[in-house]
Amino acid sequence: MKCFVTGATGYVGNFLIEKLKQSYDVTILVRNQKDYETYQNRGYKCILADLRNPETIKGAFDGIDYVFHLGNIASWWLKRDRDYFDVNVTGTYNLLKELENTKVKKIIHISSVAAIRQSPGKTADETTNHCGSFESKYSKSKYLTELEVNKFTKKGLPIVVLNPGVITGPKDLKTFGKTVIGIANKKIKSKFCPESYIPLVHVDDVIDLTIKAIDKPAGSKYVIVGENIKIKDVFDLVCDIKGLPKINKITPIWNLYLISFLSHLISFFTGSRPKLPIEGLKAIMLGAKADSKKSCDDFNFEYIKAREILQKCINWYSKNNYIND
Repeated sequence: MKCFVTGATGYVGNFLIEKLKQSYDVTILVRNQKDYETYQNRGYKCILADLRNPETIKGAFDGIDYVFHLGNIASWWLKRDRDYFDVNVTGTYNLLKELENTKVKKIIHISSVAAIRQSPGKTADETTNHCGSFESKYSKSKYLTELEVNKFTKKGLPIVVLNPGVITGPKDLKTFGKTVIGIANKKIKSKFCPESYIPLVHVDDVIDLTIKAIDKPAGSKYVIVGENIKIKDVFDLVCDIKGLPKINKITPIWNLYLISFLSHLISFFTGSRPKLPIEGLKAIMLGAKADSKKSCDDFNFEYIKAREILQKCINWYSKNNYIND
């Protein structure tokens, strides 16, 4: 069986293609020559293309059985805001438009809890629409992308949508991973947004369910979340796992806004990513909760819970010298 993966060079994509190649003939989309050579040397068939340009994917899916669409920009800051919509929304539209002319058996679209986020205190599930208050352009782009996906689903494309939460695990050096490392190394000495929720999920669970979603009916949709955990509990668990004293100090919101403002000011002159993007701060302050009961039931699946997720992360960080033991 042949499968095609977009977003293969990203965090989740790398884990997915490694697992897929054990059972499938894998083709991946790459956007630059360096990645083309790197992944070709790793044994993957590569297509040099850009979803923003539909001409580059013409005929790329001939003979493909399954498409895993992970290609997107997941960031709280970009130099050009339009890229969120050009890549996430238009790129997805171009992909699905091309797939209309193929005999692909199933398309697994990896969305996000950000696309269905509810107001603080409320929990999202497969039946809810985004609350409508977008804290970030990323969140809005994921919501608009799902609208496009829904249109193609209604037209008959065999799409399954997955909405994972905050994905972490080995090699996570993004915002969540850096926070865990900072706490464990005693570099972060004050909690922030302690009552905000994180819909946490381990990357292994995401990969497992992504592949199993092949067997689910077209039009299915699943929240993929291991546990909704408050930020203060993340701090407490990391400290407990590492045998460190609990952190009781809390950074005031005004201080976080000041840090964000100053980091954006520096970014204005340097062109580099702000240390704390304002849209990232807004997302952290709002938090998000999502109910994964449907995926547990339909997949007969038990998620890795927060403590074990953090233990696995810390083990990897320690083994790879990101944590000073």
